[in-house]
Amino acid sequence: MKVPRTIWGLLALGVLSCASSPDRSPAPTPPEEPVQPPTLDVVMRDLTPRAGRPLFLGVSPRLHNREDEVNLALLHAAEQASRYTRMFARYRFVTQRGGGAVGYLDDIQADWDAAFADELVQRVEALETFRDEQGTYVVATVDGIPPAPVVEIDTLHGPGEPEWVSRPPVIPGFIVTVGATRRSRRIRDSLDTADQDALKEILLQAQSTVRMIEDRRDIDRVGTLETTTAAQEAEAVLRQFLVLARYAPPDGGYYYSLVVAREE
Repeated sequence: MKVPRTIWGLLALGVLSCASSPDRSPAPTPPEEPVQPPTLDVVMRDLTPRAGRPLFLGVSPRLHNREDEVNLALLHAAEQASRYTRMFARYRFVTQRGGGAVGYLDDIQADWDAAFADELVQRVEALETFRDEQGTYVVATVDGIPPAPVVEIDTLHGPGEPEWVSRPPVIPGFIVTVGATRRSRRIRDSLDTADQDALKEILLQAQSTVRMIEDRRDIDRVGTLETTTAAQEAEAVLRQFLVLARYAPPDGGYYYSLVVAREE
């Protein structure tokens, strides 16, 4: 049986059109790169204010009930917000020498409104929450507190030790210091102790610029024993005590805090 030429022509045209038509199937979607979860080392490198609001890093150690850690971290952030609003601090350094022995007292006291911190817990806005095997961390802002200082620091990011560890930036109108401490068993204790070390330097700088630091020296003689006592004291009311960045080297031996504040 012969097939009419017109049918062969249609069949040939259909084959050609199928061969020449572009492939309209969607291109394969490349696999998405996995999102890296936040880590404490990365987050705490930059705690500068966001949109004019101070930023706080609340930390909770690991608890038996891990769900309780978030509330403890939120309270830690609220305590820092109360301290930021207003804080009275006193620092004393006393040395005593006599009979070939040396003793010293290195003491700092910080008073802030704990009741106000309890109120601020309800105003904490958690921007980021994450946890690891050592605890839970909250990066947060808090409503109802003074606005943040204007801060522009370009050396917070990047690998290695930040420049501010050895060379703190200059921020007009504020005292800027760096606190350092050896690592404690708990991360929160390490961070808080580094903040206290920075607070000592802030008090000494504030006192040296406003009034002389009290320096007392007493000499007592009992028989042939001579004891010399020297005391250095400083106190001030501070506002806007704020941690701008934290850093811990890879070996974790020390913790550093970059802190600003102004004297009332």
